[in-house]
Amino acid sequence: MNSARIQDSIIALLLDKEKCSVQDMKNHLKNIDDGLFSEGQFSGSINTLLRKKTIKKVGRGIYTLIPRSENMRKCFVVSPIGSEGSDTRKRADQLFKYIILPVCEQCNFSPIRVDQINDSDSITQTILDHLKNDDLVIADISEHNPNAFFEMGYRTSLGKPMIHLKQSNEIIPFDIASIRTYDYDLSDLDSVDKIKSRLVKTINSITFGDDMLESQETFTSTNVLPLLNEISYKLDDIENLIQKDNSSMIQSIIKACNEARPEPKQESMEDMMTRMVMEKLLSNPSSADSLIALADKFGNQNG
Repeated sequence: MNSARIQDSIIALLLDKEKCSVQDMKNHLKNIDDGLFSEGQFSGSINTLLRKKTIKKVGRGIYTLIPRSENMRKCFVVSPIGSEGSDTRKRADQLFKYIILPVCEQCNFSPIRVDQINDSDSITQTILDHLKNDDLVIADISEHNPNAFFEMGYRTSLGKPMIHLKQSNEIIPFDIASIRTYDYDLSDLDSVDKIKSRLVKTINSITFGDDMLESQETFTSTNVLPLLNEISYKLDDIENLIQKDNSSMIQSIIKACNEARPEPKQESMEDMMTRMVMEKLLSNPSSADSLIALADKFGNQNG
């Protein structure tokens, strides 16, 4: 049983019973199909659910689900807002209500815009905190609002997920023309549906911080070790095959070399006698001296 399945089973149990002990969870998991899981998988799954704020501890070894409203990711909305009753405010409100809000709800995000925040702290610090800490930022660059551009720049410097929007009839400033921006047209219902669909797909394709940790845990615990074991088994099989076939392979190579070697030429009597004499001389150098002396003697007589 892998970690993802263990987590899903724990969530299903808590949906049914509201609060459960560790032993209740383990008993439940053992009753599911093969029910095979390790203590490490169970502990890792509990820690992951705690980190993702899906469950919380309410007693010694007792856990419960965190309400969806508390467990949703945060999405900070950057946009020109304008004064009450202005065209800018009307467009910002419609963009939030008809596009951003339904998209965020579908993707389990809680969207918030700065004018919706009731906070006694400095508004500037509040904005910076949201830009720094929220999981996602959706920025509307329409009207080329300086405050929006500043907030976008700050978020970009952090390297965290951000999606850019603009009205379809506006041109992106040259300095940021390379950023990917989604066009919207609030006067066209088909356009609204299209942009909502595209935003949902985009958000679902983003790997957020805790998802990245989870994917790393899952990859390490459920993918890497079995893969390494499988590679090890394959290497052993290959080594056994090599050892088994080694002698026959060598014999085949020798046979092929012998077949490729040209047949030796028939040795003449003269060549054979020369070879025999040379072998004798090389094995007994003193006889070579005698042969040379004999050759000199006959040479002198003939001279």
